[in-house]
Amino acid sequence: MKKWDKGFIINRTNLSKKNANNLEKGRFDIFNQLIWILPAFFFICVFSYFSIYIVFKFGLSENGGQGVFKLSFTSIKNLFTDPLKEFPIALRNTLLYVTLSVPISLLLSLWVGKSLSNVLNKKAFAFFQSALFLPYVTSSLAVAMAFSMIFSNSGNSLLAQLLSKFGLENIDWTKPKNAITMTTIFGIWRMLPFQIILFTAAFLKVDKRLYQAAAVDGIPRWQQYWKISIPQIMPVIVYMITTSIIGSLKFIPFGLFADYDEAVKASAQTAVYYIFAQINTGVGSLASYSKAGAAAIILMLIILVITIFNAILSKYLRKKFR
Repeated sequence: MKKWDKGFIINRTNLSKKNANNLEKGRFDIFNQLIWILPAFFFICVFSYFSIYIVFKFGLSENGGQGVFKLSFTSIKNLFTDPLKEFPIALRNTLLYVTLSVPISLLLSLWVGKSLSNVLNKKAFAFFQSALFLPYVTSSLAVAMAFSMIFSNSGNSLLAQLLSKFGLENIDWTKPKNAITMTTIFGIWRMLPFQIILFTAAFLKVDKRLYQAAAVDGIPRWQQYWKISIPQIMPVIVYMITTSIIGSLKFIPFGLFADYDEAVKASAQTAVYYIFAQINTGVGSLASYSKAGAAAIILMLIILVITIFNAILSKYLRKKFR
C-alpha cells in the first residue's frame, strides 16, 4: 500500500473519531441544556398553563367547576345580566383607563426622555435619572397611600390646601367622574419612571452624526425630533406600547380605596380588581370562582384581540419608519 493511501486511511479514521466525539458532545450539550430548562418549564406549566386550565374549568362550567364538567356560558352571561352591573362598570373603567393612561404616559415619557438625553453634565444627568426612577422602585402601596392622602376629601389634604389658596373649592374625588380621573393620574405616575429610563437610553444610542448632518442642512430641531429621533427608537416605542397596554389592563387601584366596596361606591373598580374581589371575599362570604373565571376569560380575550391589533400596528409602524 502506498504511503499516501496509508495517510488517507489514517486521516479518515481520525476524522470519523472526531465526528463521533462532536456528536457525543452535542448530545451531552443538549442534555445539559435540558437540565437547566426543565425547572423553569415546570414552573411555567404549574403557574401558567395549569392556572389557565383552572380559569376555563370554573368559568365555562355549568356548575361552577364542581362535579362533572359541562360546558356552559351561563357564568359569562350572568356577568352582564347582574342588576348591580359591577363587572360591566369595571370593564368600562379598565378600557377607559387604558385609553387615557397609555397615550398620555407615552407622550410625557418621550418628552422627558428626550430632554434628559440632552443634559450634558454627568452629575446633573445622574441626579435627574435617579430622581425620576425613584417612584418605580418605591412600593406601589406606599405611593397609593400618598396619593389617597393628597386627594383626600378632608379640608386638610395637600390638594385641598393648594386649591384654597387659589380660591377654589375642594373636589370630591369619591364621585364617579372624579374617581376615574384620580386612578388615571395614579396609573400614569406609576408608568412614567420605567418608560422615561428606557426612552432616555434609546435616545442616547441614536447616532449623533445624524443630528450633525441635519443641522448642517438647516433642519430645525423639532423636525430632527420627528425625522430622526422617533424613527430611530421606533422598536422601543412599539415595545412600550405593547407592555403599557397589557399592564394597564391588569391595573388594580390598591391603596387608593380602603377596599373593593369603597371602589364600587365610587364606580372606580377595574376588571382585575373585580376578579380579585370575587376570590378574596370578606368574613362570612363565599368566594365565587365561577364569576372570577368568567371575568378572567373575557379579559383574556380582550388582551388577545388588542395584542393582535397592536402587532399589526407595530408592523405598519416599522415599515413606515424604516
